[in-house]
Amino acid sequence: MTFAAFDLDGTLYTGHITVGLSRHHLQHRVKRVPLLLYMASHLAMWPLWRVGLVSELAGRQAWIRDMAWLVRGWTEAQAQTAFQWVATQYVLPRVRPDVLQRLEEHQAAGHRVLLVSGTLAPMLQAIGRAVGVEETVGTVPLIENGRYTGATLPPTCQGPGKPALLEEHLGSAAPALWERSYAYGDSFTDLELLQRVGHPVTVYPDPQLAAHARDHGWEILSRDEPFAV
Repeated sequence: MTFAAFDLDGTLYTGHITVGLSRHHLQHRVKRVPLLLYMASHLAMWPLWRVGLVSELAGRQAWIRDMAWLVRGWTEAQAQTAFQWVATQYVLPRVRPDVLQRLEEHQAAGHRVLLVSGTLAPMLQAIGRAVGVEETVGTVPLIENGRYTGATLPPTCQGPGKPALLEEHLGSAAPALWERSYAYGDSFTDLELLQRVGHPVTVYPDPQLAAHARDHGWEILSRDEPFAV
């Protein structure tokens, strides 16, 4: 069966999942000290990222890996309440209608539609349910004795981790499955996944990914270039 894999942040919707979870914590007055430590330590990487001392991929991986700090100590039920809030109150209002339409077109065509994102896997599942997608592949947080530990299982679902985790999720799918399938992403860090499929689609791409898409004749989905092939 043909599949269509959609990135989340910047692709299916216009926000950033760390912002969504941060807003939940601030509005509900929970875990504000871990949130402060998380934001302070990770924002400190921004200047290093800008001058090239830290790669964009390494920065993104750290943001995602350490997002588990923000649910440390919670039970699955406690965390699910927060994840559901993020899905309905933060993500849904920011969904890109044109990208959601494309997702629904794949579903109507009988394709296997998945969300593939660095987002913590249980939160991605909640978002998937909110947009009508059953299958999701995200970064797996560790749970011990029924509570989140604040750690995640490697690899994070970023960069090369995306196709690796998707391949693991799909199982022993024939190479032809990838060759006739689709992937949607907005960032140059999505390149490894986009290169694996026969039909890569860049969605409101960053400049580096847009340039790569034009050089290779990939589809660009955006207001400026609706369906450039």
